Amino acid sequence: MLTPLDDQGSPALGELEKLVELFIEQQLDGIYLLGSTGQGPLLSLVDRQAVAECVLRTASSRIPVMVHVGAITTDQALHLAVHAKLHGAAAISSVSPIYYNPGVDAIFEHYRRIGTAGELPFFVYHLSAVNNLRLRGGEYVDRLLQIPNVAGMKFTDHDLFQLGLLCGYAGDRLRIFSGADELICQAAVSGACGAIGTFYNIWGPTCQNVRRAFAAGAIETGTRFMRVFQKSIDEILNSHGIWSFLRAAMEIKYHIHLGPSLPPLGTADSPWPRRTVERILEAVDRAADDGDAAESHPAS
Repeated sequence: MLTPLDDQGSPALGELEKLVELFIEQQLDGIYLLGSTGQGPLLSLVDRQAVAECVLRTASSRIPVMVHVGAITTDQALHLAVHAKLHGAAAISSVSPIYYNPGVDAIFEHYRRIGTAGELPFFVYHLSAVNNLRLRGGEYVDRLLQIPNVAGMKFTDHDLFQLGLLCGYAGDRLRIFSGADELICQAAVSGACGAIGTFYNIWGPTCQNVRRAFAAGAIETGTRFMRVFQKSIDEILNSHGIWSFLRAAMEIKYHIHLGPSLPPLGTADSPWPRRTVERILEAVDRAADDGDAAESHPAS
């Protein structure tokens, strides 16, 4: 979930409430709060708690909320984990320690303390940009299963072989979500139980429907959609900037004002032409419709 901010960089609680109501109306399966997309690591502890309280109060158990509590210190992560539990979170999640590389044993001790303190289902956040773990699939799963209250993982990586190994070794003991939007269907083949990602703020129902259809055997639907979705993501990442695109897209599609991103995020972005944003929005939605049509009317 994105975190709307006001012009001073503080949480815009009114826009946060609009986002929660939107996701409930769309019947999405849940909210992942204050992760990379939500700029969680850049916000102060006070602001992170304010965002969590606002979202959990607005959701009011109508949609499950998983709160990311990863922080620069273990103590900060523990504080956020306890706070999430007190305010009704369904689960918590955390990246590995940020900035420092303390070693495998220290990383799992970090996780152990968070899982113990939160007393909620705990999902390790494997984020390839910061994750220092280089474990084989079976060993990784064995270590994960020793974490108190562990329930699964958010796996944000392009290594589908590793994802497949984790899912294979874990079986039904862990729920493993794909965190790479651009591999939503491919990750389903590797065994991911669902998907958590940035672009579902914009195309939540579209991606939800395509993934469900693909997992049910509608291969052509997924293939057609992914060709357009991947090209669209590539254009967004390599044109005017992702943060300025997200602001424009959410304003155009849902009339939700995201406000600024926190430096250094987005400081090199330039404004997107409205017509370009509208073209990308329409292309992705149309790709899902075209895939559905192809499945309904196969070639003879």
